[in-house]
Amino acid sequence: MSKENEKVEKFEKVEKKAHDGKKHLTIAMQGGGAHGAFTWGVLDRLFEESDIVVEGVSGASAGGMNAVCTAQGIMEGGNDGARRMLKKYWKITSEAGKTSIFKPGVLDVLAGKYTMHNSPGFVFYDFLCKVFSPYQLNPLGINPLKDIVKELFNFDKLNEFDGVRVFLSATHVYTGKIKIFSNIRKELSVDTMLATACLPTIFNAVMVKGEYYWDGGYTGNPVMYPLIYDCEPDDIMLIKLNPTHRNRLPVTAGEIGDRMNEITNNTSIMREMRSMHFIRELMDKKIIEPGTMKKMNIHLIEDEEVFQDLGWSSKLNTDEEFLKHLFDAGRVAADKWMAKNYDKIGKETTASIVEEFV
Repeated sequence: MSKENEKVEKFEKVEKKAHDGKKHLTIAMQGGGAHGAFTWGVLDRLFEESDIVVEGVSGASAGGMNAVCTAQGIMEGGNDGARRMLKKYWKITSEAGKTSIFKPGVLDVLAGKYTMHNSPGFVFYDFLCKVFSPYQLNPLGINPLKDIVKELFNFDKLNEFDGVRVFLSATHVYTGKIKIFSNIRKELSVDTMLATACLPTIFNAVMVKGEYYWDGGYTGNPVMYPLIYDCEPDDIMLIKLNPTHRNRLPVTAGEIGDRMNEITNNTSIMREMRSMHFIRELMDKKIIEPGTMKKMNIHLIEDEEVFQDLGWSSKLNTDEEFLKHLFDAGRVAADKWMAKNYDKIGKETTASIVEEFV
């Protein structure tokens, strides 16, 4: 088939979708450990709508786990299948966490918080991580996530499935560059899943085809551009976990560390959102010729208030009550967004990009 015929076929396919009455979109999901349960809640609410058709997902760390759960669930049973798969993943995560040393301390519980600032297990391990590397603390490279990933995902089928395109970001240790693993190139595997969620102070770097990788949150949390270039929908939904704004100055060592973590994990997405906003402005002013570039509609679901009193320590808290709290908050945030913006999918941007990212 000639390139011209391919373009015509793709155009006809897009036109057909534009008139099928469905809401075609892609979803980008931030990472954040246990905070990813908020994304689970958002997705659970979105997938109640049969009109929503997700054709691409992007994520890093916990966002990557949610992304692959979404893809496999849709592959096996449509939107309802995605809801079941996400619930299964977070149930297994919670069960695995019951034997973890990372649990809120007595003072944290009495204060009604989900942080682990006063958790003996967390405080001790956090101290060890500042003195020793994971190669010293964990010389065998044991990763508890490995068994969960092996149990849940069918990578052979996912790499052949084109219904939902998956993009997982990881950070190449030697170069510091972003690496995107995708089922388009049949790259999804246990190792690529572990790579996108490899916190370098806790886990040994993950080797994939002779190269070492760390958590994708440092370079693409999440990455957006594959959803533009390699997927057909003009709408991207960003589910954001890390607060952009803070309502008070961090003054303690813990607060400063938490804020640094948030800023680092938001940097990549802020740059991409600014770029998309800039291109939209050029297109609106007709400086860029219409039709030469894809004009994206950007949507954002978040609730910064939920995360204002949570720090980095709570990202390791997989207590069932905490995950349920975040899940419920995610459903509420999604419900509010849909009541206001659902009919705008496929028509216009609903995110306040200038206020949020520029």
